Amino acid sequence: MSDKKVTVTITSRTISVHPDPVQPKKEQDKVKWECDTSAFAIDLAGQRIQSRPEGSKHVGMSNTFSKVEKLKYTVSAPGADPLDPEVDVQP
Repeated sequence: MSDKKVTVTITSRTISVHPDPVQPKKEQDKVKWECDTSAFAIDLAGQRIQSRPEGSKHVGMSNTFSKVEKLKYTVSAPGADPLDPEVDVQP
């Protein structure tokens, strides 16, 4: 198993992520979101992932994905407008 890294950038009221979409492999990869500046939350397919401090970063981790599909998720942070990027689960 491996982690697919997504960089979360939060500046004033704006959130961005890279890459979008992130492409984990079915039943193999987890998605790991990292932000240098702020705590954040991810709402993904009925689960809420709250970032936690890890060294100088804020980090959130998904579970693996059980089927090939495209999923929208929401990234939110205090004082910023939410963003709705995509997870594109690969075979």
